[in-house]
Amino acid sequence: MPEIRRPAELPQAPMPAHPPPFRLPGEHFAASLLWLALGSAGLVLVAPELARGNFLAPRVFAVTHAFTLGVVTTTIFGALYQLFPVTLGMGVRSAPAGHRTFWTLQAGIALLIAGFWFWLGWAQGLGWLALAVAMGGLASNLIGQRRRATQGLAIGRYVSAGHAALGTAMLVALARIGETLGWWQVDRLGVIATHFHLAAFGFATLTAVGIGSRMLPMFLVSHGTPDWPLRWVGPVSGAGLVAQAVGLLARLTPLVWIGGLLLGAGTVLYLGLVLGYFRRRTPGPLDPALGHIIAALVALALAIPLGIGLLAAPTMSPRGWAAYGLLALAGWLVLLILGVYYRILPFLTWLNLFRTGAQGRPLSSPTDLVRRPWAWMSLALLAAGLGLTAGAVLLASPVGARAGAMMYALGVVLVLAQVARAFRLRR
Repeated sequence: MPEIRRPAELPQAPMPAHPPPFRLPGEHFAASLLWLALGSAGLVLVAPELARGNFLAPRVFAVTHAFTLGVVTTTIFGALYQLFPVTLGMGVRSAPAGHRTFWTLQAGIALLIAGFWFWLGWAQGLGWLALAVAMGGLASNLIGQRRRATQGLAIGRYVSAGHAALGTAMLVALARIGETLGWWQVDRLGVIATHFHLAAFGFATLTAVGIGSRMLPMFLVSHGTPDWPLRWVGPVSGAGLVAQAVGLLARLTPLVWIGGLLLGAGTVLYLGLVLGYFRRRTPGPLDPALGHIIAALVALALAIPLGIGLLAAPTMSPRGWAAYGLLALAGWLVLLILGVYYRILPFLTWLNLFRTGAQGRPLSSPTDLVRRPWAWMSLALLAAGLGLTAGAVLLASPVGARAGAMMYALGVVLVLAQVARAFRLRR
């Protein structure tokens, strides 16, 4: 009898792993919103100091880290727990370990901010140690799993590069804390500038580029965008960060210039990539989430020429550096996070708190959790407040800087009101 051949099986796409229970990313998101409230209130207090050019004041450091660690880092850690299993096809090693990492991270942030606010060297040191433990916990619990990834390899590489930049920023911060404790002497401005760029443009921005390469086209329902810029953004920006760090720490001005220009070129490539997403999006009205993301990209685009200008005029008033930091941190990173929150938090909240186990009639869709007029008003207040604060800082106007910071804080209040409304509906 002739041999009967079985039809060849079609290859199947790898199934995504299940995210951990919502409590793990959810507690990160809740904590980041709490730090956002504290950071925006702190900005109101220190805005006049920024307008006077006193960006090295201890309380300015405290508020800066409320945003960088409390809002940005906590959000990224929570987002990775939620998105890594879906985008890379690998799960978290241990959810209980993730909770321990979360509390260690929050303890480290609180200690570090208190150490800056009251200028306590021992609190800064203990905070740094707790943060280092939290970073190691995340690396072993989640990022180390990247070797088992079945998909999304480019995203994994960007997240790993961002985590490496965060580790390097932590080492640079340790040098600064050691000087505070009187252990050694370092170039204070060089260390601070290196630490800021590694944290904001290394860790946060590279992570945003990687995750955004999957998330933004999904938000925009965009197809057909070439991905070649994604292959260059990371290497160009990473080379710029390395050259800039070496130049700043070794006081080699040509390397600082090379690093700054490469970092600017990588940022321009990324902005071009995102512009392609928007050009190829499915036609339709913009929602508040995309509005916040656009405002964040505008802040990033404004920070590029300002940063190059500061390199060209190193004797420029410290107010220029303060405005640059505002655009990069309170503008680019915080507004980007809020835009993502407006899109994913209603869905995750509806999915985990309303669709199952809710009392009475469930909400029809996640959009019922967002009041669009409030969201648009929060964007208007945040963007106008940021612009007024940065402009007043450049013009040395303490009154204007505080007024802008108060507008920014009111925008944050509206964001928090959306969250409070969601929990009131849940009850």
